[in-house]
Order: sequence, then structure tokens, then C-alpha cells
Amino acid sequence: MRGIALVRGSGGYTLQLEKARLQAHSFSFSSSLPLANSVRKGIGRVLSRLSSFGYSDFSEKELFIPAVYTLRKPGKMLRPALVFLGARIIGRETNDFVDMAAAAELLHTASLVHDDIIDRDTVRRGMPALHSRYGHETALLAGDALIAKAVSLAAKYGPRVVKTVADASLDMCAGELIDYTFQREQRMPSVREYLRIARLKNGVFMGTCSSVAATYARSRKASKLYAFGLNLGVAFQIRDDIIEMIDMGERVRNGGAAKRSPNLVSIFERQFGIGTEEALGKAVGLNNYFADRALGFVKGEKAGAELASYIDFVRIRNQ
Repeated sequence: MRGIALVRGSGGYTLQLEKARLQAHSFSFSSSLPLANSVRKGIGRVLSRLSSFGYSDFSEKELFIPAVYTLRKPGKMLRPALVFLGARIIGRETNDFVDMAAAAELLHTASLVHDDIIDRDTVRRGMPALHSRYGHETALLAGDALIAKAVSLAAKYGPRVVKTVADASLDMCAGELIDYTFQREQRMPSVREYLRIARLKNGVFMGTCSSVAATYARSRKASKLYAFGLNLGVAFQIRDDIIEMIDMGERVRNGGAAKRSPNLVSIFERQFGIGTEEALGKAVGLNNYFADRALGFVKGEKAGAELASYIDFVRIRNQ
């Protein structure tokens, strides 16, 4: 997928997405170096692993059916790909980390299930959200079951890896609670508070995915890979906020309603007393700042160009 450009026209800003295809079975990025076949094959193995789950994997049929509901329509598989790319950086075979990559996708999916309940979102990946389909109580338990299955898959890599993943999950929970507290109290976070939430909710887990193979192998590159993923995750969150703001502007112009929760663009507007155009520019600048920081941690690394290709996905260019 090529980069996303923020383009100003007579009707306001629009997003220009070139070759906007990013599917698990045709995983590609804009990069001078094609994504390694081993990573593509690894993602295919993860999908096979997830689709192979049966009743016995979740103890009871009544739990299995809702637990795998969201897995039937996979997302972009970005986090499993980071696991494999991190493995390539340290010279390890991607096939060694299929279960770890599957665990990463399960944890990510579980977080989406719980987030949809908290945010009252009714659609996920073009389908009714799990709680809309099966009810809040079942959705909570299904999300818990996905977490348990992820821990089971990660256990084969030993206690150090399980602790690393568990610590990242705790940070994700903390970030979501802080975010929800602002929504509940109808307060807007400052830019600094927003960045803390983005780091906890998204950055820490993407850093863990990027570095987990190095953690398992006790490689000295683990800290650099973690820093890469951490900054990438923050840039990714800012990217999503910019896209959401552009989409929301188009919906409002067409008679739709604005989304209730503030994002970085509206935070810039409120904190600095500026208009939407200037706030979008500041958000794009911050997106690029964290993208550049991420890039700095993998420059010069063997296979680093493949990790750098993620930057093309998260970076928004201002035209």
C-alpha cells in the first residue's frame, strides 16, 4: 500500500489513498524491497492457525462460536507481520514464530472486542460488533477467552516472552481506562495526555510485537526493535485520528453526525485555539515526527528496509 496524502481542495481536506489494498492474503507495502516471501507465507500460516481452532480450543461450543466470530474476517494482520519482520532482523526463521504471531492477533482482536463494548461501537470489520451479535456478557467472556488462548499459544516461548506480552497487555488496559475516564468525565485530554494514551494503547503492543522474537532469542537488538514499534504505534494512532477527522468532516458536510470522542486534531484545536486546517497540519507534523523516530531505530539493519516499509503505511504526507 502506498502512502496516504492529505490533499486540500475546495471542499476541505480529503485523503488520497493510492492502491488502497492491504489484505492478509495479498500483504504488500510501498517499498523498494518487496516484503519477503517468508513473511507472506508466515501470515498465511497464521490465518491457517486461526481458522483451525475447534471446540476443544475453547472448552465448550457455546464459548467457541462467539470467540471465533471476529476471527472469521481478519484485519490487516499488521501485528503478526511485525512479529515476523522482527524475527528476520535477528536472522531467525519466521516459521518459528507462527504461534507467537497468532497470539498477537488474538490479543489485538480481544482488545477490539472489549473496546467496542466500552465505546458502544456497533460495527467491526464490516460486520456487527461481537456484543451487537451476541450481547455484552457473551462478548466480554469471548474476549477473555481470546486472551487465554493467546497466552496458551505464547507459553511455548517461555516465561520471559509470556511476561513481556502480559506487561504489554496491562499497559493496553491502563491506556484504555485512561481514555475512557476522559470520555466519561467529558474532558478533553491535552496533547501530552493524548500521547501517553496512544503509547499505552497502541505503541507498547506494537513495540512488543516488533521485539518479541529478539526477546525470545535474547538478542541485543530487542530494545531497538521495541523502540521502533513503540514510535510506529504512536504514529499509527495519529494517522487513524487524521483519517477519522477527514471522514467525519465529509459526513458532517453530507448531513451526518460528528463522532462524540475527541481525537488529536480536535485536541489541537481546543488546546491552542486554532482552526481545523492548522490543527490538521500540526497532527500531520506529529505523525511524521514519530514515523521518523521509528525509522531511525532500524536504519542500517539487515532487512531493515522491510520494517521501514511500515513507515510508508503510517506516514501521512501533506500536499
